[in-house]
Parts: sequence; C-alpha cells; structure tokens
Amino acid sequence: MKKINILIVVILSVFGFTACEDAIDPIINDYDSYKTFVLNQPTYSNMTYELTFANAEKDMDALTCVQPNYGFTAAVTYTTQVSFSNTFAAGTFQELPTTVNGEKVNINTLEMDKAIIGLYGGALPNPVVEKEVYVRLKAFISDATPSPLNDTLTVKPVYSNAIKLKIKPYVLPLFPYTDVTPRLWYIVGLDGAWKNEVAGLGSSLIPFGVVDGKKYNLNGDGEFTYTGYFKASAGFKLIRDVGAWAEQWGNAGGEGINNPHRKLTGDSDPSNFKVPADGYYTITINSIENSATIVPASITPASYTTIGLIGAFTGNDWSSDVVSFTANESANKHIWFTTYTFDGEHQCKLRADSKWDVNWGTGGASDGNKLYSAMGIGVQGGKNMVQSAGTYIIILNDITGHYTFIRK
Repeated sequence: MKKINILIVVILSVFGFTACEDAIDPIINDYDSYKTFVLNQPTYSNMTYELTFANAEKDMDALTCVQPNYGFTAAVTYTTQVSFSNTFAAGTFQELPTTVNGEKVNINTLEMDKAIIGLYGGALPNPVVEKEVYVRLKAFISDATPSPLNDTLTVKPVYSNAIKLKIKPYVLPLFPYTDVTPRLWYIVGLDGAWKNEVAGLGSSLIPFGVVDGKKYNLNGDGEFTYTGYFKASAGFKLIRDVGAWAEQWGNAGGEGINNPHRKLTGDSDPSNFKVPADGYYTITINSIENSATIVPASITPASYTTIGLIGAFTGNDWSSDVVSFTANESANKHIWFTTYTFDGEHQCKLRADSKWDVNWGTGGASDGNKLYSAMGIGVQGGKNMVQSAGTYIIILNDITGHYTFIRK
C-alpha cells in the first residue's frame, strides 16, 4: 500500500508541474497579450522644453507608464527612445543610455540633447529652433535571458505608445581635444585593400589628426585634419568607426573631390573620392558642421629612413630605439605604424633615423602628461609621452607630427 501511495504522489507531482508550465507558457509566448503598454502624457507636454547646458546634469522631466501586462509579476527595465517620426523605423531613432527599473522614467537633459543632435546627423541647424520630438519607452525583463538551447528571449521586448514633445535643444560647448575623447575619422582605400578592421590600422586605415583649440564637443565631434600623399589612381573614402560603413564620406555624383557627401545610417553609399593628380593634399573634416574639403598642399616634406619608439623601458637609458615602425608605401612613406606592448606605465618619444635630430613629443608643459597619451600633435623636441600598461597600435604622420596610440 505504501508503494502505491508513493506512486500516486509522484504522478500527481508530475501533473502538477506540467499544469504550472502549461498555465505560464501560453501567457509568456502569447506576444499579442502584452505587445504594448501605456505611456502617459506628461503634464507640461503642451509647452516647449528648452534645454540648456547649465541644466545638463538635471532631468528635463519624468515619464510615467503602466507596466506591460505579462500575466505574472516581473521586474521591468525601461529604456527611452527618441525620434523625429512616430513610426520609429529602424535607423530613425536614438536610444538614451540610462535605463530605469520602475514605472517612473527620468529623462536627463544632456542625454536628450545628444539624442536630438544625433537625429539631426551630428549637427544642429543654425539657428537652433524648437523641434517636435516623439518619445516612447522600450520595456524588457532583464532576467528573461535565452537558454543554452534557445537564443530567443523568453519574453520579447515591448514598446509603449509614442508621445509628442516640443523640445529646443542647445549646441554642445566646445573643448580642447585633451578635455574630451575625439571620435576620430579614418581614410580607407589608399592601399587598394580597403581593410576596414583593426588589423588594417596603419596600412589600410589611416587616422585623421586633431586640431589645437576648442574644437570638440562632448560627443567627440569636431574638426579633424590629414595631410598626405595621394595617387590619382587610388579611390578612397573616409569612415568614422573602425569596422563599419554606416558613417562615411565620399563624393556625390561620381568619383572626384568636388562634391564631398557624408553618408548617414540608412543613406545610399556615395562614390569614392579620387584626386585629379598625384601629389600632396590636405583633408579637413568638421563632424559638427557636417563639412569636408580636399585641397592640394604645396609642400615638399622631409623623408626618413626609419621611425622608432624610444624610452627608459629599453633598458639602455634612452640610447636606442626599442622597435622600428613600418612605412606605409601607399602614403609615400610618411605614415608609420607599429604594435607594441608596454609592461607598465612608461614615458616615451618617437624619433627619426635613430637620432635625436628629429624627435616628436607632446605639446604639454611637463613630461608624462596623460592628457596627450591617446593622440596629439607631435612637437619637435617636445615633452615625453606616457602610456599605461597594455598593447597599442601606434601611428605617426611624419609630415604633420600627428600621432595616435590605439589600445587593442
């Protein structure tokens, strides 16, 4: 009798677990039952939100909503999405970085301002005017993660209705490149390989240089320059993000340099740039003003046989280079690159032909100024650079002195 009772309990337990699963699964997988939720209209939505840099750290307002009805209790995380269209089609909206747990979602002023600038393509119109902006919330359950056998979320993200707000953004203030992190642009294609990846840095991907003065906003957008050698037979483009083509500059209406055009996400690709004759040219990009120019450079730059990295870490009191750079042949041997691993924090310099006659340091007031560690404009006989432990791709333009340390 005891064995029968135990068997009955086991059978009932199995049915019990199955019943629980059957009761939940249809609710979780029935997307139509929770595919949207209500975002409330803010009290002041009929007025204009005027954003200012003075209030950058404050919240412009707080959004409230009714939690999606998943059919069970859940901890929901909300993300704010912003668009100029209430359709929120792919590529037409920005997502604010701050996420919130709870049905009150604060909207930070600076985050909203950056989002609107992004929707404009990186630069606000002049003059700045108020704009109708659509806002919605994206809700997801953070612990609804995929299983090892299923890469689909158990509970799909859902989206609220969109509400319309009137917002007047502000132009982000400009800072020296040492005070922000500039979003560098790169030239790709000069070597014919079009290797738009980390492994192509220095050979296929050549970084632009920064410009002295207050040229950069908090997004890292601003003015960038490159002077180098170009062949009339080599097409090229300018890209912003290594490994991506969504943001690029090319020439509209066919190959050339007469009609620079910036492609944004979702736009069609422009044609390649091509210079009319072999020679040296200067390219200037302003990613705030959305402008680019390519003009001849009347220069006859010096030529060097080698470029080396030197510092106390060589173990010989700065007397010999620790590593020689590779010359980029397509750049007429004026772009030099190497990869080096620092085993700790070290000061260093770059020099030509293993001599101190020509050497590049920073424009800082003292040796080892970390504000100049990632990139800068090398100064002849300048102060020592400094790098922390790690592996870096180091690139030097010996014409302009621009150097870049890209951590791998």
